[in-house]
Amino acid sequence: MGWKDVVGFGALNVDLLYEVDLSNLPRFGGVRLEAGREVHASDEEFRHLLALLRRHGRFKGRFGGGSAANTVSALSRMGFNTAFIGKVGKGEDGEFLIHSLKAGKVDTRWVRRNHKSGVCLIILDRSQDRSIFNQPNANDTLRVDEIDVGLLSQSRLLHMTSFAGELPMKAQKAALEHLPSGGKVSFDPGEMYARRGLKEIEAFITMCWVLFVTDREIKLLTSMDYEPGCRHLLSYGPEVVVCKRGKEGSYVLSREGALVVAAEEVEVVDTTGAGDVYNAGFLAGMLLGKSLRDCVLFATKVAGKSVTGLGRDRYPTEEDLRGFFDLTKE
Repeated sequence: MGWKDVVGFGALNVDLLYEVDLSNLPRFGGVRLEAGREVHASDEEFRHLLALLRRHGRFKGRFGGGSAANTVSALSRMGFNTAFIGKVGKGEDGEFLIHSLKAGKVDTRWVRRNHKSGVCLIILDRSQDRSIFNQPNANDTLRVDEIDVGLLSQSRLLHMTSFAGELPMKAQKAALEHLPSGGKVSFDPGEMYARRGLKEIEAFITMCWVLFVTDREIKLLTSMDYEPGCRHLLSYGPEVVVCKRGKEGSYVLSREGALVVAAEEVEVVDTTGAGDVYNAGFLAGMLLGKSLRDCVLFATKVAGKSVTGLGRDRYPTEEDLRGFFDLTKE
């Protein structure tokens, strides 16, 4: 099997990207889309919104998606050896998702197949802020007995992100129990897990090497602003808490102190996955043993690069990694 630098564990989705003026998009099923928010859809709601988008929006493309998948894809393109744990459907969408991971050199042998693949409608408004309408499908059927714990004993880092359903969350908690001594965990709960509350995801946070959150997620978890909220979360055991603040940059807290770094000023095309690429850049630096400041600066740089293209078109490369950290001399 061979050692892996990073194993990703999270939802896999086909992202359908549309550009539309959200102010002109009618209400449907009692739900209004909001920039930066993710909503889960029934079949009826999904079909209704898709019909609206086809009438009122501009289709921008179809991409492989999922937070952890985006992060390990970016890490793989930077030269790290990666694998993925997740689930897709049996049909053409499943083939598409497997291919999108393999195209980035991610090992997909631990991706299970059944049912229908997860689908996300990614909706960009005029300012390029995005809303997400999600159908989890196969993602929510991933069970504990479908996880190969042997993979965990052959990896340096397990990077986990959220699912919508209970079954895959139980599988993730079981994976934590099988993590070998010295195994590292990074965790990005997203709003989906943050809405469950701190008690529900405490098992993930206490085992964290690096915890990635946004200021909105900190508010959901702690009822605090991001600075005291980061201090509170750090007390649960992570070595580093990274607060991603979008256009406001990032705030990074460790026991040695705090760092504040501004966001890159770039021409934005698509913000989808920018936070996931930030995670990849930060973890790349950490895995190389670089300083926290360099990790933050590199994460900020590659996240800025990612928003200048659609989907994974502008993800970082090994050349970006080697150039920034001057690895040509090592």
